[in-house]
Amino acid sequence: MSRLGLLFHPQVALLTKVFFVMALTGYAITFWLPILVEEIVGLSPFQVGLLSAIPWISAVIAMDTVSHFTGGGPDRRPYLAIALVLSALGTFLATLGSPWFGLAAVTPAAVGGKCAATLFWPMAQSGLDLKIAAPGLAVVNSVGNLGGFVSPTLFGYLKDTTGTTNGGLYTLSAASLLAVIGVALIRRSGGGGVGGGRQVRSGPPGDQVRTRMAAGGCGTRDTS
Repeated sequence: MSRLGLLFHPQVALLTKVFFVMALTGYAITFWLPILVEEIVGLSPFQVGLLSAIPWISAVIAMDTVSHFTGGGPDRRPYLAIALVLSALGTFLATLGSPWFGLAAVTPAAVGGKCAATLFWPMAQSGLDLKIAAPGLAVVNSVGNLGGFVSPTLFGYLKDTTGTTNGGLYTLSAASLLAVIGVALIRRSGGGGVGGGRQVRSGPPGDQVRTRMAAGGCGTRDTS
């Protein structure tokens, strides 16, 4: 398959779009969270930094919990969809109420975004055909990460244009909901994917290579 053909492969393109939205939301929250927290009157820069850490500490705890809860599941799509809906709900609620309420709402948005990343990559490598898995994942990662460039730029433009961060948060909410539709269209991992119908674990690289070799029917050669 040519490079251009790989870029427009249906599953690769779909995974890229979903990951683009995830990067869009994640980077926007990362860069603009301190600005949102600064709207709380009377905080010092040190206090702004401490409060800005709350969503990410919560996200780390949630990621560990989700990885244990979904590790043995055959289909991660429902969990990924829930994580994206949680992210969309959090960014939307952040536009309502006081800045303190906004900080509380951004926390589930950060949790949803980070948990989505935990669920996405095992699902992505399981859903692609073995022969295009390596270059396909490279395309997904490379093109999808452009969301990290688009997001802060778009968020800043909307803030400068409207004078508030609400426009950017609404955009993130809508994008996450659109990504949920994309998740529903992603092929469920099965016999044609990297996992070959077996559980794909997020373990050390050596374990993943051995798993892929087993899935592709690659045996070890006797060199004795």
